[in-house]
Amino acid sequence: MVIARIKIISILISFFLVSCGKSEGPPVRTSLDLQNEATVTPFTVRLPGGDPETQAILLTQTVYAATREDNAVGAIILVPQDEEIAFTTMHRVTHMPVNAPMLFLDKKGAISEATFAEMKRLKPDGVMPDGRKQVYAVNVPAAEVKRIQEELNYEVRTFYEDDPILLAEVLDRWQAALKSDHPDEVVISAIDHPDGIKHGMGAMGWNAHMGRGFAWVYQDSVPEATKEILRRRFGDHGAYMYVTGNAEVISDKVVKELGEFGLVRRIAGPNFYASNTVNAGYKDYGRNFGWGWGWSPRNFGWGIAQAGHNFIFSNAENVLGTIPAAVLGHMGKHGPILLVDQDELPNAVEEYLKMVKPFPANPQETILNFGWIIGNEDLISRDLQFKIDQQLSPFDNRTVKSESDTLTANSEL
Repeated sequence: MVIARIKIISILISFFLVSCGKSEGPPVRTSLDLQNEATVTPFTVRLPGGDPETQAILLTQTVYAATREDNAVGAIILVPQDEEIAFTTMHRVTHMPVNAPMLFLDKKGAISEATFAEMKRLKPDGVMPDGRKQVYAVNVPAAEVKRIQEELNYEVRTFYEDDPILLAEVLDRWQAALKSDHPDEVVISAIDHPDGIKHGMGAMGWNAHMGRGFAWVYQDSVPEATKEILRRRFGDHGAYMYVTGNAEVISDKVVKELGEFGLVRRIAGPNFYASNTVNAGYKDYGRNFGWGWGWSPRNFGWGIAQAGHNFIFSNAENVLGTIPAAVLGHMGKHGPILLVDQDELPNAVEEYLKMVKPFPANPQETILNFGWIIGNEDLISRDLQFKIDQQLSPFDNRTVKSESDTLTANSEL
């Protein structure tokens, strides 16, 4: 079967380069032509951003047609290219009722023309319970906020907090005011471990999908701001906490201290690849007991252990480019984030994909998987994309001809 380079616009024509917010008005076009570089296989599509800013724009162009109210964004998240700030913000702001993808400032802290054009195309509908705010600007220079207000006439809510630990606490209070509730479930990641974010990347994707709580800890201690977040959780049981990473990332001492605020579970493997496959298969479901109205059950984790699902594949070293990709799990065919290398499928990911690979006796509704490939071929090679395609396919014995666009299979597609 011949795999051609095609334009995503030919597949998802309603998603790209069309009018904004409502159905009237001419298209607002960007200068980007990245869709021409997309590589499509039977079970994957590559979104080939080469840098975080470009990747974020391509993601918004893919997910949000922005032609009318029911396919527009509620708001836009705008953040600097700071991994910890972006990670914290994606955890707490993206989910409904905000419905916001993430865009980046450039490396100088300004809004590039490409990002500005995309903000104009998206024309956010505004978040009704938050005074129709259309942009959530986190640590964005005042001059850039003023430009948004004056040139785009968007309503902006600003958050200024350079410390990610304190930012998590600020966003926790803001979300509680927005939703009149503190979610019982809280994801916990290590801010001072070099791989702390990588261990928690999949759980961040879950929060973008479901909007639960988030807080930081140190490897060996719990910050006071995090304790304050946990004290707010209602009920005798306190919080349900999900620690991302093994004892080398977040110590048993910290887990014991967290236990004073509720129930603690680890979502962890021996490395960050495995932690994210554990996240993909993990499910914690149970009842919160009480006699009041409006109680909802505890429901945390993807719990995916069978075929028929969406997956997001990104290079583990492409942290900033991966964070906005969580929007693919927020909207559409939801699915978890799995981290890979440029040229290799880590063992933990390969074993997980074998578990969810379709097999002949599968129910019809679970026959197909699909994978989003995040980044260009410098981040994830073409050969690895083909290997991922093989793992997602319901057909066996596929082979890849190296340095070629041709795939062969024993079964016809």
